Amino acid sequence: MDEMTAAGDVVAPAGDLRPMRTRDVAEYLGLSERQVLRMVHDGRIPATKFGHNWFFSPRRVAGLVGMDR
Repeated sequence: MDEMTAAGDVVAPAGDLRPMRTRDVAEYLGLSERQVLRMVHDGRIPATKFGHNWFFSPRRVAGLVGMDR
């Protein structure tokens, strides 16, 4: 399960290798899901699409904000 900070922000666990979904990334980065998908299509966020769903590496997402562990 995702850890929470005192402010209620979602923090991607360092040891959690499960892919993040679009809503998880949006919440983590403080963006809307639409903004995240726009960034995927622009090539700014790496993601993999399976069917209708996008999946993201937690480490790569954390690296976007300089928190890669």
